[in-house]
Amino acid sequence: MTAFFLEHFQLNISKILNSQTKYKKAMKKHAKKPFLSFLAVITILTALSISAYLVFFNTGEPVKVQQTNARINQTFNTGGSTGSGPVKFTSTLDNSYYYDRNSVYLYIDLEADKISESYSRRTPMNISIVIDRSGSMSERNKLDYVKKAVDYLIDEAGPDDYVSIVTYDDYVDVLQRSQIIREKYELREKINSLQPGGFTNLSGGMFEGYDQVNNNYMRGYVNKVFLLSDGLANRGITDRYKLADMVREKNRRDGITISTFGVGNEFNENLMTDIADYGRGNYYYIKNSSDIPEIFASELKGMKNLVGQGTKMKVRFPKDNLRVSKVFGYPYEVEGDYVTIDFKDIFAGQKKSVLIKFDVTQPSSKKLVFENELTYSDVTADFRQVTERNENRIEQTSSLDKYNSSKNEMVVQNIAMFEANEMMEEAMRNVDEGNYVRAKEIMTGAQDYMSKQMNDVAPSPEMKRQQENLDRYSKDLESVDKKSEEERNEMQKSGKYDNYNTRKKN
Repeated sequence: MTAFFLEHFQLNISKILNSQTKYKKAMKKHAKKPFLSFLAVITILTALSISAYLVFFNTGEPVKVQQTNARINQTFNTGGSTGSGPVKFTSTLDNSYYYDRNSVYLYIDLEADKISESYSRRTPMNISIVIDRSGSMSERNKLDYVKKAVDYLIDEAGPDDYVSIVTYDDYVDVLQRSQIIREKYELREKINSLQPGGFTNLSGGMFEGYDQVNNNYMRGYVNKVFLLSDGLANRGITDRYKLADMVREKNRRDGITISTFGVGNEFNENLMTDIADYGRGNYYYIKNSSDIPEIFASELKGMKNLVGQGTKMKVRFPKDNLRVSKVFGYPYEVEGDYVTIDFKDIFAGQKKSVLIKFDVTQPSSKKLVFENELTYSDVTADFRQVTERNENRIEQTSSLDKYNSSKNEMVVQNIAMFEANEMMEEAMRNVDEGNYVRAKEIMTGAQDYMSKQMNDVAPSPEMKRQQENLDRYSKDLESVDKKSEEERNEMQKSGKYDNYNTRKKN
């Protein structure tokens, strides 16, 4: 091993020194200063030797030096981005080996740098508030609390912020076209004059909100729609899947994100979650209408400092050997040998986690390589395009003992959480369809699965949180057939919201 290391070390030093004109100029500059020249050489050789040794130790092979604008990091099992941009990522396989035709999991963590609390500059906003003013909004003072939330937003709006207000019932009305708010008092008067109306044309209101934001779309701004509803869409486009597809296309084409706020227990939580997911925003279940102002404020606070825009994660996988089975956490697209997760906006201090499950379709005697690439525009550096890359590798083994002893505990913990989360989603879908017996069977299986996982690995906080979700929902499920429709609606919305926040790690 020592001879191999020295051979490659000497070879790489020779290549690097021969190709670096700056090094030669520095040596000429210090030719008359032997001590400085000697010190410079020692410093360079020490740094290179440490770097080369660490790469050899981690990968078992020397790094190939490539000329590229992107930072590259090769590892055998765990990789991290090494660039200076504000968004970093790590990628980790669940194992150094795969055994027979079992699944392979790749776990990816994104994290944006935090910004000091003393940093007062906020990213400018270009937002549209889309308000449901159908007849049901008169119940439990819902519309009054919405007015308070919008009043808070008006207070927060700065001299560079564009704000529009859209309302909808049977018809869609633009209360305030997208513009910088100069007369806050007049806008408050308009908001306070709102009265509940008729039905719920959610799609019409939402697409008008998109149009308002698009009218003043600007790079470096938070371009976003806030969609609030307390009822079922019963006018305009009402099909959940058609609306989700349209939102996905809007997001892909225009880059505008959307967050959804469901109030009470009558709205369609599946639709509102889909819109938020495909619109790359957040979903909120607001059980008590008195919480509306606080939740609006929380969403605004999370948008304070935009650091990355147009953020995408691409994973190139060996499609001749693997097939994408599932991506947990976020919507995704598979095209050829690439799986892509489009995050859009990333804010300071924000974390996002994705777990990709691959099925082994054709084992190989060679190592399987995953090439991971994160791209985004660095808002903090004049929209400099940043590309970060790394690799993960895995190989086949015929030894079950070797496979079992090479698991990555952190990834296994996340697998347990995401898989149990998906089982609970399936159970809740069955309750929606009235299949209570099947839902109970699935939940029993999910609890057994999680109990086994918690015995096999040290339980992580996320595993414990998911276990609590399972226990709470299973208890509610025991008497599901005796619950009123209102109680069932609340049970479903609460269970789905708990599950949503757990997989998003909110």
